[in-house]
Amino acid sequence: MGIVCGIIFLAVPAPAPYLLPSTIVSGVVFDLSLIIGSKYGESLISQTRLLTGAGLSGLAESIVALAILTLFTPGVLGKTFDALALAWSADIVLNILLSIVGAFIAFKYLSERIPQNRAKLTTQ
Repeated sequence: MGIVCGIIFLAVPAPAPYLLPSTIVSGVVFDLSLIIGSKYGESLISQTRLLTGAGLSGLAESIVALAILTLFTPGVLGKTFDALALAWSADIVLNILLSIVGAFIAFKYLSERIPQNRAKLTTQ
């Protein structure tokens, strides 16, 4: 997922410099969270694994994006330590929550519409 998004960002210039690296890292972390410990196909139908992967990928995406913004555009997130701490904390928490909510909605939507494919996924 991260590699595909990265290729798309290479073809279509990203509006912000942190989008390409943060998207690639997010996709890699999401895929690794599904691969580690079980078969990939089984993880795809596990709501717990998908939500965990979404939360971890949201965390990784936030850390990479915020690090780039903090290091290469000083002052954008704030000039004091307190302002930076608030920006980092709020962004990380919100990105994790929104990633989990988005994955939950997508899982519920797709699991209701594609129930016949669930058995096929577990055999992969």
